Amino acid sequence: MRLTRVYVESPLAAGAPVEIGGRAANHIARVLRLRAGDPLVLFDGRGGEYTARILTLRKDAVQAEVIEHVEIERESPLAITLAQGVSRGDRMDLVVQKATELGVARIVPLLTERTVVRLDDAQCAKKVQHWQAIAVAACEQCGRNRVPEVASPMRFGEFVARSDPGTVRVLLSPEGTIRTNQLARPPGGVTLLIGPEGGLSDAEVSAALDAGFTAVCLGPRILRTETAAFAALTAIQHDFGDM
Repeated sequence: MRLTRVYVESPLAAGAPVEIGGRAANHIARVLRLRAGDPLVLFDGRGGEYTARILTLRKDAVQAEVIEHVEIERESPLAITLAQGVSRGDRMDLVVQKATELGVARIVPLLTERTVVRLDDAQCAKKVQHWQAIAVAACEQCGRNRVPEVASPMRFGEFVARSDPGTVRVLLSPEGTIRTNQLARPPGGVTLLIGPEGGLSDAEVSAALDAGFTAVCLGPRILRTETAAFAALTAIQHDFGDM
């Protein structure tokens, strides 16, 4: 039987009790209808996971006993930063979820010339909190014990200027002349840049290329922004990671 996996923000320690609240407690008590004595797997994002056992349940809190630390990791050996143009509706939610499942280490939402979504500071903070929660839920589902960081949305120019030169920097573009398997093996990881609906402007493409990004094409068809993220991440993990 597959055990329920739960992320806990506070540091965990074998032999210590822990209180689980919020969304996780509601899911355990009201959705899964677990009972006292049932086993859990807990992780705090600091490495490995912990076996645990439910002690008491309320609708807003679950008390559990942490039993043992298990040193197991399911992280990709390839550190990938996904810089994704913010898209409308639930498309960005889907990108965050699937990118987490595909093993990215960091997600940077980008505000570009053609980004339709407009966010003020308060909205940015709420969006980041929302996307981070999606990443946590994806980790619980896929078995990761380290939650990828969802950064605050950045302007395109700022991100390009600050992109890590120690990584292989990839610009996904229909005009790219090479495929992912033709890239140099990335010693310091990969930074993958993908535009929003409508793609990047000509000026943004030029700025990325001038900053050291390499234009890569996935094939002859134009993909939706969220599809492009899944396809590119899968290809990169296949060529250089653990898929």
